[in-house]
Amino acid sequence: MNDLAAFLAEQYSIELGAFRAALEAIPEQSFTVAAGAQSAAWQALHIADWLRLGVLGDRSPTYGYLGWEDQAWAQALNVNPPLTEAAGRAAVLARLDEVITQVHTFLSTLSPADLQGTTFSPSAPNGERPRLQALGLHVRHVAYHRGQVALLRRQFTAAQ
Repeated sequence: MNDLAAFLAEQYSIELGAFRAALEAIPEQSFTVAAGAQSAAWQALHIADWLRLGVLGDRSPTYGYLGWEDQAWAQALNVNPPLTEAAGRAAVLARLDEVITQVHTFLSTLSPADLQGTTFSPSAPNGERPRLQALGLHVRHVAYHRGQVALLRRQFTAAQ
């Protein structure tokens, strides 16, 4: 593994570990409750979906939590998700863990040439962005949703 790939793998490991810990802090009975916007289960499946699409480049029509449901590209992918929020905490976290393992494996095999390519990115003006830029974007995306989960935890703690 080259230095840049090792750095990326470390950053993803740290952020995904913190995200996973934030999810674990949500009480089981509240995990699928949408308080405010989306549930902790939705947050976990959303990150799993975006890791698959934005990091792993999986364009199979097996998504359900991309969050861009009004866009044609998302409608084409949101066909057959492997599970839903209703599957419960254990199943949702197992799915997230499965995708996290795939991401760690992928990042550990990146060559310098791999980091120079482009990847699909619907928010970019032309629909793609440099891979290195996209990898940075997605680790920040995980951090944003970790904050959303922390807000959920506060809401549930205050309600007790």
